Amino acid sequence: MGLGQFPVEKTTIDQGSSTLLLSVTTLRQPLTQLIKIHHAAEIARYDRKMARAEARQTENDVILAVHQLYYGLLAAGKQKEAAQAGLAAALELLRDAENAVRCGAALEVRRNEALTAVLQNRQSLIAADIQIADVNCALNEVLGLSLDTELELSDPGPPGGVIESCEHYLQAALDGNPELEAAKAAVVKARNGVKAAYDEYIPDAGLFASYAYQDGAPFLTSDVSTFGIMMSWNIWDTGKRRAVVGERRARLSQAEENLRRISDHVTVEVGKAYRKLERTKSMIDVAKEALALQQERLRLISNQFKAATTSLSKYNEAVAAAKKTESDELQARLGYCLAMAELNRIVGKGAISCPSSDSDAKKPLGGTRRASY
Repeated sequence: MGLGQFPVEKTTIDQGSSTLLLSVTTLRQPLTQLIKIHHAAEIARYDRKMARAEARQTENDVILAVHQLYYGLLAAGKQKEAAQAGLAAALELLRDAENAVRCGAALEVRRNEALTAVLQNRQSLIAADIQIADVNCALNEVLGLSLDTELELSDPGPPGGVIESCEHYLQAALDGNPELEAAKAAVVKARNGVKAAYDEYIPDAGLFASYAYQDGAPFLTSDVSTFGIMMSWNIWDTGKRRAVVGERRARLSQAEENLRRISDHVTVEVGKAYRKLERTKSMIDVAKEALALQQERLRLISNQFKAATTSLSKYNEAVAAAKKTESDELQARLGYCLAMAELNRIVGKGAISCPSSDSDAKKPLGGTRRASY
């Protein structure tokens, strides 16, 4: 039985055109790479912590340097006053000795001794002037002032406050010392580095979804959607990965050893600073007693000099001794303040100052400055 013509109607079958439109859209979501990114982010975070700790350490070092220079300049000024008083007393003794030698009441050796004392006091005065100029210039440099700025400093006053126990400062140092904080951050960073090295053993896997559209190939469907999991892993890098892991573990051991070293060093430094603080506190008490005795002696000799029962040389000698004792008392107080500043630097406190019981001396870095142009 014949079917006749097929198809029954004349039909044109499209075999394709000269142009083809193809569009593919793919979305990917990494999975295992997120683990690597997390550990890399942790490394960066602790890098930032280390940088902040180092910045704090530098800031505390600068603060301590300012206190050292400030107290050094105050002490040098008081030493200059003592040298001036000593020179005045030595000159008066020299005049008395010269008069005694001319009158035959003393030997030439007495004049030579008096002249030696004059030269020694002049040498002390010159040394004090040089020290004042050097420390003043260094302090201006640290403060960012013009190097020829003349500073007028205020006395921080007698120290006061309560000294905490050594254990208190030690615990505070172990918790807040910037160098120790940086070492702790370095250990955590090294641990994350080891984890990141082990992450290289994990294949790169992720989810994906893709949509494809084409126009120009009639025998193919125009819309195609796919989704699934993609995974890649280089099996030939095991030796390299093992070497990286060994290197990171060595860095971790180094960081942990450095942490132990710094912890022991901080413990030793706190003990030294605390003993220095106690020693300078005792020195203040001794210096105060000596100053009270010298002031009483000066008062008695001053009354005798007004009553013309003692010589000018004796009076100048008492003034020089009192000035010297004042210088010693100031150095004892400044030594205590500096010891407190050093202890606070180790503890990790930024704003450090010498506790004072004087209401007029609440700003140890106070004072005015006068610039010469």
